[in-house]
Amino acid sequence: MRFDRRLAAILLTALAVGSTTISAKEPASPSEQYCTLFSKVRENLSRNFGSKVDPLTRFSGVEVICDHKAMVFRQDVALSKREIDQDWVARRTAHWSKTYCERHASFAGAIRDGWTISTVMSLADGSALRIDAACHDAEA
Repeated sequence: MRFDRRLAAILLTALAVGSTTISAKEPASPSEQYCTLFSKVRENLSRNFGSKVDPLTRFSGVEVICDHKAMVFRQDVALSKREIDQDWVARRTAHWSKTYCERHASFAGAIRDGWTISTVMSLADGSALRIDAACHDAEA
């Protein structure tokens, strides 16, 4: 799906911008560093909230919940649960994990530090689908 590439590009651009704008004051722990970085990502992505990323998907926001070490990307998807099979979920999960674990060291580092980086899709029938990034290699 084109959505995967577009959202990945948006996320990586926001992450790159966020990583260059962190203040000179070093946070005390890696968790605080990720919180600061991901909060900047959320701020940089705020102008994209509500935008269509493909004919079926609308980007609906990002939440950074530092106390729970979680970053959640939200999307509204014009598909119902019965239109999505396990193969689709497996492909999407593999793609998100690759995006978060291989395309930027900060995502992989956060996951190593215990952060959960999720994508939550609100489906047309009112159900939701959550995908967590999982890094399977020793480097990530």
